[in-house]
This record gives sequence, C-alpha cells and structure tokens, in this order.
Amino acid sequence: MKLHEFKLAQLQVIQAECLEKIDISENHQIYLFLEDEQCYLEFENNIYPIELISTNSITASSAKELIKQNGLWFLTQKQNTTLFLSGFIPDADTFLDLDIAVDEAITHVLADDGKIAQTDIPLAIDWLTEEFLVGLDDSKFMAFSAFYSNQSERQILLIGQNHQLEINEIKGYWQVDKISKKRPRGNYRLVLLQGELRFKDRSIAKKMDNFAHEIALKEHTAQHGDYIEVWKQYSNAQWEDAVHRANQINYLKYCAYESAHKTGYWYIYVEDREKLLDFEKKWNSLDRKKDEQVQLSLNIADWLDNQLDVKETGLNIEKKSWRAEIIQIEPQNKRILLKFAEKRDRRPPLDQDTKQGFLCLSIFAVNIQRKRQQEALNLIISRRNPMPSLHALLQGIEVEAPTRSLRKEKWKSSKTKALFKGGRPTIKQQEAIELGLNSSDLTIIIGPPGTGKTQVITALQQRISELSHESIQRSILLTSYQHDAVDNVVDRSNVMGIAGLRVGGKIRNDDDEPTGVNTIEKWATPIQKELNQLIQNNDFISLYRNLEEHLLKLRFGSIEQKQKSIFEIQNILDQLADKYKIYLSHDLKQWWEKFKQPKQSLSIATKMMELYPLIYSLRTKISSFIDDGIQRCRLVLASLQILQQQNENQTILLAEEQKVLEHFIRLDLNSNEEIDFTALSVLKNKLIDRCLPDFRPKHLQRLLDEDICLKLDSILNDINDKAKKSKTLAHLMILDKYRYRLMTSTGDIKETIAHYTAVLAATCQQAAGNAMQDLKAIDKSIVFENVIVDEAARATPLDLMIPMAMAKRRLILVGDHRQLPHMLDDKIEKELSKQEDWKTVQSEMLEQSLFQRLVENMQSLEEEKQQPKRVIMLDTQFRMHPILGDFISKNFYENHKLPPIKSGRPETDFVHAISGYEDLVCGFKCIQDQKQQRLGTSWHRPSEAEWIAQEAKRILDEKPELSVGVISFYSGQIQSIFKAMENPRVGLTVGNKIAENYRIISTGKNIGDERLRIGTVDAFQGKEFDVVFVSLVRTLPKDFNVDGLNDREKDETMTRAYGFLRVDNRLNVALSRQRSLLIVTGDKELIAHSATQEAVPALPAFLKLCGGQHGKIF
Repeated sequence: MKLHEFKLAQLQVIQAECLEKIDISENHQIYLFLEDEQCYLEFENNIYPIELISTNSITASSAKELIKQNGLWFLTQKQNTTLFLSGFIPDADTFLDLDIAVDEAITHVLADDGKIAQTDIPLAIDWLTEEFLVGLDDSKFMAFSAFYSNQSERQILLIGQNHQLEINEIKGYWQVDKISKKRPRGNYRLVLLQGELRFKDRSIAKKMDNFAHEIALKEHTAQHGDYIEVWKQYSNAQWEDAVHRANQINYLKYCAYESAHKTGYWYIYVEDREKLLDFEKKWNSLDRKKDEQVQLSLNIADWLDNQLDVKETGLNIEKKSWRAEIIQIEPQNKRILLKFAEKRDRRPPLDQDTKQGFLCLSIFAVNIQRKRQQEALNLIISRRNPMPSLHALLQGIEVEAPTRSLRKEKWKSSKTKALFKGGRPTIKQQEAIELGLNSSDLTIIIGPPGTGKTQVITALQQRISELSHESIQRSILLTSYQHDAVDNVVDRSNVMGIAGLRVGGKIRNDDDEPTGVNTIEKWATPIQKELNQLIQNNDFISLYRNLEEHLLKLRFGSIEQKQKSIFEIQNILDQLADKYKIYLSHDLKQWWEKFKQPKQSLSIATKMMELYPLIYSLRTKISSFIDDGIQRCRLVLASLQILQQQNENQTILLAEEQKVLEHFIRLDLNSNEEIDFTALSVLKNKLIDRCLPDFRPKHLQRLLDEDICLKLDSILNDINDKAKKSKTLAHLMILDKYRYRLMTSTGDIKETIAHYTAVLAATCQQAAGNAMQDLKAIDKSIVFENVIVDEAARATPLDLMIPMAMAKRRLILVGDHRQLPHMLDDKIEKELSKQEDWKTVQSEMLEQSLFQRLVENMQSLEEEKQQPKRVIMLDTQFRMHPILGDFISKNFYENHKLPPIKSGRPETDFVHAISGYEDLVCGFKCIQDQKQQRLGTSWHRPSEAEWIAQEAKRILDEKPELSVGVISFYSGQIQSIFKAMENPRVGLTVGNKIAENYRIISTGKNIGDERLRIGTVDAFQGKEFDVVFVSLVRTLPKDFNVDGLNDREKDETMTRAYGFLRVDNRLNVALSRQRSLLIVTGDKELIAHSATQEAVPALPAFLKLCGGQHGKIF
C-alpha cells in the first residue's frame, strides 16, 4: 500500500513554494520538518527548503504548526514551483518490531474471496503486505491500527486500503485471525505502528521479545487513553466556548489611531459610524467578564472564519499581540478609547499600505493555555519528553525498572535536620524524602492536612542539590496550580543558601492591595538581620562608614561644615590608630596635617587680582617680545613666587607653569631659530582666569579642587587596603559590603540569583511561559532534572502535564486527593453532556484528578506487577489538637481505606483559654430561626453570618495574639458575613476587605501572620488559623424524606438538599484548618435528620464530638 491509498484519515492540504529545483512525481511520500522556523521537504534522502503559502483554507503559520506535529505527508499535485501537499496526523504512534503469523486458515479465506489464486501462504503474505503495510525501506514498514477503549490488550486491528485485519496474541505469538471489509466506526484512536513489521509463515514467526515494544503496544489498549481523550475533549470544548463568545461581537475594522495624551491610552477610529453603533450594541449585550480585553491585529483572527474547523484554529499565537481594555465607545466621534494592557506602551497595529487593522474579543488567555497543554500532551504521547517512561506510567502500565545504584541515598544532612522541629522528621517524612531521592521517574507523596508536606518539599530540594554531581544551576522546577501555593513553597526554598526564584506571578490591578514583600526581600531580610548583629559587635565598620561620610561632607560642605568634618575625620583616624593599629601612610599623613591647618578666607582670585595688569602685559608675539618680553616674564614669575610664599596652603603657580616662564626668560633672541609662543599664550590665559572672581553659585564655589578630592579618596583607600590585610577586619569588610548590596541592589541580586539558583518556581501554566523560556535559554527546550509539583491534586490533568513533560530525572507529585479537587467549568460540563456519545463514565473521568488516578495506578503496579514503590502517605499531623486530628483521620481518610493519621504534638500545645470555650476544642452553634435564602445564584443565611461576626469580634478582641478563619461553602454567605462584620458595632471589615487593625497579628509568638481571613473553602487550602468558624448555611424542607426512593433518585434528592456539604473533599478542607478550636454554625435539625448519616456522615460525627467532654452544643 502507498501512503496516499490510505483512505481512512481526514487529510489536511497545504501549499508551498519550492525554493530549489525538485524532481518528484505525484503521490510520492515525503517528509516535512522545521529547523529554526525554516521549513524543509525531504525526498529520497535529498532536502529542499520550501516556503509555505497561505490559502483560503489554512494560513502559512497554521500549516507550520501542523508540520510541528510530525504528520505523514505526500505530494498530490505540482504546478511549476508550487507544491500541493496532503497529510494527516495520527492520534499516536509507536515503534515496534512484530512478526504476524499467517496460517493455512487465512489462505483459504483469501482464496475463497478471490484475493489470491490458490491456498498458498507466500501468496497470502504478499497480498496482506500489499493491503496493510506501507514500505519505508528494505526492512521497515508502517501500518495503521484502530484502538477502542474496550479493546483487549491482546488484540490489534490493522486498517488497510479496503479491509480490516484482526490480529490476536496467542501464547506470545501474534496471529492473523479475521479479515473483513468493515471500516472502523465510533470513538477510536488511529495509531501509527512503525518498525520491522512482517507477515510470516506461522512456523517461523517469532514471539515479541522486546520488552519496550511490548509495553508500547499495551499502552494503546489501556483505558487511560480514554481518560486523556476525555480531557482533550474538555480542552476543545473550552476553546469552542471561547470562540463562540468571540463570534458574538465578531470584528471591527479601524482605519487610524492617535494617542489620548496619557501613557497607555489610545483612540482608534472607524470609517463607518453605523458599524461602530452595531459593535457597541453587541459589546453591551455580551456577558462580559471582569477586565475583559480586546485584541488588535493586522489580520482577522482565524477563529472568526466560519469556513475553518474550530479545533484547527488558534494554533498560531502572536507573541506580541496588542491587547487592551475598552474604556469608552464614542459613536458620535467614530472612535473607541482603549487602555493598553501592558506596562510598556506600544502603538496599536495598523497596516501602513491599506490603513486598516482589526479589533476583536481577546481570547488570548484560553488560547495560550490550550497551546501549552497540547504541546505538553503531544510531547508525552510521542515520547519526546525527557522522561520516556512517563507515558507508560500515565497509562498504569509497568515499565522496565531502571538499574539502581547499590547505595541508597539517605534523608539526613545537617541542613535538612534543621528544617524539622527537634531536628528529626517523622518516619514517613524520612521515607518520603528517600523515596523521592532514590527515584528514577515518578514519586507521589500524599500529604493530609498539617502533615508537613512543605517541609518535605524543602528537604527534598536541599538533598537533591547536595547529592548532585553536576551543576545544580536551575535544575529544580517547583510548581503548583495556584499562585499562592507557589509563593508558599518558594518562600521556604533556600538551597545552598540561595533563594528560589519566582518566575511570573499573579497580575495585580492598580487598585489591588499589595501582596507583601517579594521572595528576594523575604530571603534577604533574615540574612541582613544576622549580618547586622555580627557587624555591631565590632565598631570598625561604624568608624569606617563615618570616615566615608565625613570625607564626602568635606567635599561639599560650607566652611563651618568643612571645619567640623576635619575635626571628625581626625578623631576617627586617631581611634583607628589606637584600637586597630591602622595608620595613614607617611605621605598621606604629611598632606593631611598640612591640609587641616586653618586657612585664610580670601580666595586665590582676590589675592591675584592685583597682578592682573602685570599678567595681562606678558608678550606672546615676536615683535613685542623683542622689546621687553623677557623682563615681563621675570616680573610675573617673581611676583607669583612672592604670593606663593605668603600663601603656602594654596597653589598659586604650578611647577610646570614656573618652567614655562623660566624657559622664556632664558631665550636667546639673537638665535635664528623660530620661537613658538603657544605655551606662553596658554599660560597667560590660565593666569588671567585665576585672577578673575568666581561667578559660580555659592554651592559650587564650596567644592574642593579635583586634586584635593583625589587625596581624600587616597585616605579612604589607604585605610581600606590596611584593613584588608587584617583577617578579622577583612572578613567584616566583606560582610558589610554584602549587607549593603542586599539593602540597595535588589535588581542585581535577583539577576544573580536567577543565574545561580537551583530552584525556579512558577505555576503549572507559567512554567511554559516566556519568562521561563528566557531563563532557560541555554536549552533548546524547557527541561529540568527535577520537577516537584505541590498541590498536584488541584491541577487539571492537562495543566499538570505541562510541568510533568519537563521532568528528566525525577518527577515528584505532592498533594492530597482527599482535599480540594481541580475546578471544572459547569457550562463546559453541561455542553459536553449534551453530546450523543458522552456517557456517565466520561463525566466521572472529568471529576477524577490525575493525581488520584496515578495514586491508584502506581499502587496497583506495586501490588500486582512487583514494580518499585512510588506512592507514600505522610501519617503524622502537627497542625491541630489531637482530638480534632483524630476526627479528621477517621472521617476523611480511614473511612476511605487510607492509613490512620497520628498527632505529633501534645494537647498542651493547643491551649487557647478563650472564655466560653475553656478546655474545649470544638463547638456547634444551633441557629434554627431562619431558612437558607437565595442570593443571586448562591445561598446565604444572615442569622448565621450575624452570630459569627459578633463571636469572631469577641474572640479577636479578647485574644489579639490568636488568628481567626471564617469559612463557608457559598459565596453568597461570604457576602453576608462581610456585611455583618462591617456593622459599626463589629467593625471587622471595610467593604469587602479586612479592617486595618485586624489584618496582621502584632503581639504574641506569631507576629506578622494573617489575623483574620474570610472566604469560601477554595481560599483556605494550605492555610491554618488558631480558631475557625464554618458556616453550613443549608437547611432542610419540613417534608424532606428519601424513604422509598431508588438509589439514583435518593442520590439526586440528597445532593439538591445538602449541596456542597456532600462534597467530601471540600468538607475535609473546611473542618481541618484550625489549630485549637473549631466552631460550626448551622441547623441542628439538618444534622440530626436520618438521611444525613448517609448523605454527609462526617456532620453527625462532628455533632457527636461536640456533645462529648471536648466540645459543646449551644
């Protein structure tokens, strides 16, 4: 079979101009590739540069993106130098060597059907080869196979020109079983097989004995393929939704622009007022998001072209697209006022020939996210990522265990011990660190609330760097789903004494509150504090800095200030000599003693003014010099020498100037030699200048002469040089210089850290951003020896694959699938569920995090396939009171067959002494006078909000050293709580912000920590507070009953009634943020209802705990 004869694939057609003469006929297979953005065509081992051409169906840039995906191409037509190229991209490809056994049975089938003349195995092999294999060279072929989600891993379906061939594995041999004319249908993946593929007589066919090839084949029949397909569909649906929104306003053509006379603000003008009015109407009717942006470009965005498949659009992203906010639409002036989105201003794009540009809705953010996800996924699927085994592990398929070092690396070092309280991590923390250190691929660390996963991450960074035999420069990527989580882990990063560098970051609006000091400042502050203490123990640095200061004042100060500085400088020099035996060199000391003598107040100009007529009479031409030139020179020299003797501390005449006068005094006027008067003329002008009064401003007149300033510099340098020869003082000088740079050169420090740091930190998406590419410019692609992902269960699979695709040596995922999962867009979910082939199982796949899936798959591989251990769970919590820790363990972990979580701190560590809750760790406040109410699309219950506001106020005022968190599952209730706290009698909030006095703790052992936080559960993962309020909000209807309902009806009814309370992960987070005291408010009747035990079993368990000796119900 020839490639062009394969009819199943959907062909893409592109056009190109061949830049060199090429001898090729139609339907021949070719290879297309890119190198430094230049496209090349390879045919019969010859390489030709080609230039892609934009057509009505595909742009040149989109064609370039297609070529990057390593598709299969052939020539369909050639017109002079224009080539028409057709191709397709298989869903996946794999390399394997495979003997396919052919027996007598299949020869009868082929002969009966008239495919071969007689029942002969060689004839059958020839026909099968022609029908199903595409020749690459003498020994290698390629074939196409269809893989279904429910397909046996012992089956391959080959697709030929007109037939389908079923091949089954029997005792290690692959054998032709059935042949038919039916074609693949439904949801399948088209996989390209390449290698030594051969049909052979059954008697001589070999078993597949290459382990890697066997694994590669199994990967395509694993169910994980479906899981990734579901997420690809979700990604495509997100893009289609974004394109649909963009098409609601379509585009607007503009013809000119001008500055609005304020940086970043621009007017764009349109020719047609009616079109602007139509655009304004569409813009106002659009369901706009906060800070919605538009995009300006020279061409119409390809996603606005209805002729193109939406999935094939947006592949080419303009790196410097011009994005802005619409400030005002002015139809009467036929213009729009825009605010440019970037800090560095740029002019809007406008084609200078056609005088036009195009404005449309910006969907850049969705587009760039999608592109990064697809690139990462393609790398992993095609095994072009630096950790080839990752693809198999993602499928839950065993991989060949790497050869391990006989020496097992240990967790312990002096640096890592210091990271843990008491200098020793728990047994599970030790095992987790060592599992990550000794891994050659994937490690998963499950970190329930308060189990010290951040310390484990910090220790892993330290030990990985200590054990590295190569440069650790930028070798670790620290990443997470959210900005806050990245900031949290990078703040603690201090590998080899150097801070981790935060790359990218949250975009902050002008009216946002400052988010605090940056990572560099946080790293530098404790170092500065330590340096200050070291330096303050010795006053040499203080003396040196004072000397530096007074030498500076001496240059610029008034006469009175100069005299004071001279006195201070002498005092410092005396102390340096007395305490540290540091003396000025002999010449400098003599100069200084002479300089510091009292000086007459008259300036040189005033003293030389009397000599002005005499100096002016110097002869500088031969005609006048012959008369009395020598006498004039003698007279000027003598007068200046007398003035110099009278003013020894001031320079009247320089030595070289005296030599000039003496030279002309000794001239022989009878000589025939020509006399050059240039030197005398220059000197005359200089002396005249000295006679003139100083007309400069007073502050400039006070400046010292340059030669004096150089002498003062020499004094400081002399002291510096002598201090450097002292071991003690030299060390202090270096520390002081370091301290000074830390305080004054944040930009330089950041640049240095960027060069030397082992750790770069970014969100999953920003790990593939431009800023990271700039830092990793030494590589052709972004690759890290070690990738550590925190909060891995919160990232969507496609986002998580971005950093996963960058890992080369170690990939460490840290998270907890029993806490908050990834976020899904309800609108996208609903759209997908409407599709005909969408099933319940696919919806369940969307709900399951990749982290959880990998946990289950790796544990199965360990148990069933004797693969190395890759999963570990931390089992000791240090956050909360042991009673509360035990409650969380039993109700959210042990009930899901996970190990128990122990408590690592005694009860005495959690004494809070809050009045009304003495010796208690939990409480339930019954509020039964009000039903839940709608607030927009959310729920709220004002009675709960008001009680929480008053009680939180009481606790915060009584115990200013304690922190308080207020959590609800509903944004509507959060609004109600903010409103209740804004009441003048409470005063905890101002609008939707915490009041200044309640933001930061200013007393006790946790000074600087957050004092009060109010938010939904999502704002609290990774956070902890001394006291936490949880507002349940939900109430049950009086007639609520689930008796007699079938399982599906019961589940749906309970979900409607209990809402988010049924989401176990969210409830776990809400009830595990406290250290000392947990207070839940809600309707006791809801918790006491018989259905609650089945719907939300943790709530009755909590009410029971509150009814015991450690809590109260009130």
